[in-house]
Amino acid sequence: MSQRQEAIESAAGRPVESLRSLTHQEGLKVLSVLGDGATVGGGAARSAWDDRDEDTWIDRL
Repeated sequence: MSQRQEAIESAAGRPVESLRSLTHQEGLKVLSVLGDGATVGGGAARSAWDDRDEDTWIDRL
């Protein structure tokens, strides 16, 4: 949780006590900085669906 707050504060450029305290512009800035698929640790965010080994029935449609 503290890593998330640090990432948001870094992107916003100021201390953030709550996400609700962000202005609209700050929120958009945070989303653009953090929304590039990067995680706090610097790696790309991936899900179990992305990492599956074989095709499923939906892939074969």
